[in-house]
Amino acid sequence: MKKNLILVSLSIILGILFTFFFLNKTNTYAKEEYMVYAFQVGAFTNYDNALEFSEQLPSSIVIKDDLYKIYVSIYKDIDIINKMVVYFEDNNINIYLKSINVSKEFYETLTNYEEVIKNSDNIYVYNKINQSILNAYLESVK
Repeated sequence: MKKNLILVSLSIILGILFTFFFLNKTNTYAKEEYMVYAFQVGAFTNYDNALEFSEQLPSSIVIKDDLYKIYVSIYKDIDIINKMVVYFEDNNINIYLKSINVSKEFYETLTNYEEVIKNSDNIYVYNKINQSILNAYLESVK
């Protein structure tokens, strides 16, 4: 009986130690991710086809996921998202709004760009900032 009690106690202690070790490891390596919205206009199985399609758009990037996806914008602020939806509809560009997770660094960069957009009504500014956002996203996923 005493031997069984020692074995049970030892098993519980080892279980607690292993659990503590593995949970700490998981939290140490966990990445902080933030949700934003990507404006997707296409998905292709072939990279060359995706690239050819993306070159017809004013600003876009090709992202490799399960398919080659083409994004034309990435935003988090709902007011800007609504403005961009109207912009794409006015320009006859069919979009699919898709939530994606991004790094904290990109999220902060996006926040800064969105502040500039909120303070401007110039379409040229939208286009330049949009391309900068897409380029920043490309850098963040490399």
